[in-house]
Amino acid sequence: MTTSESPRRIRRNRRLLLLPILIVGAELIPHGKAQEVTAAITGRVADPSGASVAKAAVTARDVERGTIWKTETNEEGTYNLPRLPVGDYEVRVEVSGFQTAIHPPFNLVLNQTARVDFMLTIGQVSQTLEVTTATPLLQTETTQVGTVMQASAIANLPLETRNYNQLTLLVP
Repeated sequence: MTTSESPRRIRRNRRLLLLPILIVGAELIPHGKAQEVTAAITGRVADPSGASVAKAAVTARDVERGTIWKTETNEEGTYNLPRLPVGDYEVRVEVSGFQTAIHPPFNLVLNQTARVDFMLTIGQVSQTLEVTTATPLLQTETTQVGTVMQASAIANLPLETRNYNQLTLLVP
């Protein structure tokens, strides 16, 4: 073994030893979760007896933009529309043998999971039933707590240190 080969071998061995340490270290570093800028709508569709209605077409329409999001209920009669942009939504359920049910527009806010359940009425396909229930204020699908501050409130609040992070102290 010559003297020039020895330092090369030492450097190569160091690199080989560092590789597993870097891999393990990368796995231990917590990955930052991006802030969600969407919301979701979920619920259950049932017939008059309370039985689940499978394969019902569920459509959520963004009232302001006119965008339509579609899904179908599963075997348990539940549906899920994840990652919807915030805004005002009207939800419609259609299935053969039942009247079309429509939930009036409601406001979907940031990170909210609104639960909108439907109890369908037996009838002709051409009939439409408008469901009038209260806006889903309670978020029963997740334990996440959050609030949205209005821009006017933020602009009018005096901040002694001009640090906007102090606004988090005002949120209940």
